[in-house]
Amino acid sequence: MAAQLGILAVCLLSLYVVVVLAAILPTALLDPAWQLRFTNALIVNGFLALLGLALVHLAAYLDPANPHLGRRRNDFATWALIPVLGFLLLIPLQGYAVWRGIGTAKMEQNNQLRQVTGRISALREAINTSTNTQDLQRRWQALKAPPLRPTDLTQPWPQLRNGLLESLEQMEIRAGDRLKGIQPSVLWQITQGSIGTVLSAFVLVVGFASFTKRKGRERTLLQQWQDKFQSRRGSAGFRLSQRTTR
Repeated sequence: MAAQLGILAVCLLSLYVVVVLAAILPTALLDPAWQLRFTNALIVNGFLALLGLALVHLAAYLDPANPHLGRRRNDFATWALIPVLGFLLLIPLQGYAVWRGIGTAKMEQNNQLRQVTGRISALREAINTSTNTQDLQRRWQALKAPPLRPTDLTQPWPQLRNGLLESLEQMEIRAGDRLKGIQPSVLWQITQGSIGTVLSAFVLVVGFASFTKRKGRERTLLQQWQDKFQSRRGSAGFRLSQRTTR
């Protein structure tokens, strides 16, 4: 049974490598779509590598007299540091991806606002430079603006001019309010996937760290982190107790 589990572990780890390679080839390091595909492949299939690593340790535990399984467990425990560092690196990268996505959304909104205000400015100039309704119609046709309504054509020119200028002013205010900041729905779309990726990466870091052992160390990497955390918390508690007794 131990030998079978050892073979299954190698199969799962190999499957993880194959699935990730299939998702990232051909490489395009500067392509955001490729970066997203690479990250998703690492995270979504991370359980395969974690399960394979756990089976290696289980196989060595079930057959401690098998030197081959023992060496494989030790080697894999050392190599497990690579995915720990890799998934740790994904966390700030996702933060950067969110920041870049928000920046891109703001840039798109600014471009849209400039286009709208530029269009409104052109229409306003056409109104201010027109001398009558027929002149305005010719200018608006040149700008490919919506044609005037039949009710507009019956209005006196000063009344029509003032009404159109007021409409453009209201349109400019609405556009400024709509494009002034990122909408919550857009912000949620940007951050939703990244939040799941960060949480999944953190879980995988903990999982791989629980099986990671550096050479010459008896305790796993996760246990060493726990020891450091307990030591710092104890030191902080000791300093706090000293301050309260003074």
